[in-house]
Amino acid sequence: MPKRLLLGYFVTDEIFGISVSKKEPLNPFYNFGAATIASPGWILGTVLGAAIGNILPGSLSSALSVALYGMFLAVVIPPSKKDKTIAAVVVISMIGSLGFSTMPFIKDFAASTRIIILTIVIASIAAIVRPVDDRQLDEAETHEELGQKLAEDEEEVQR
Repeated sequence: MPKRLLLGYFVTDEIFGISVSKKEPLNPFYNFGAATIASPGWILGTVLGAAIGNILPGSLSSALSVALYGMFLAVVIPPSKKDKTIAAVVVISMIGSLGFSTMPFIKDFAASTRIIILTIVIASIAAIVRPVDDRQLDEAETHEELGQKLAEDEEEVQR
């Protein structure tokens, strides 16, 4: 559990992207190594982006923010095509985001706060509805095998 909490602190889009692209189960030190390499670049990029963002005209800065959405789609779409659960979570997230932006009281929160709330709520629900058993992770040789084992477990539950 402590490793998972520490790993959770270092998860960025880039580290998530390289992690889901691996077919075999990952050793936690893979992510620790990725974080060691990626985090300094991510921090430097954030600092430079904030500094340059204050220098650029507002219209150009706003246009560049579209690239962030493109990067997000590039990270999320490939795993969504392979896993129905991830695809469902993505769709539910979009619907929830729309709902949160129109709900009384919640729509008054900052957009970043709404995103954090949605992330916690949806990730928690997904973890409860579709948990990954550590034993399955240890026994599976590939993510495909893990997906197959989860599908078999789901079929048994439905019977």
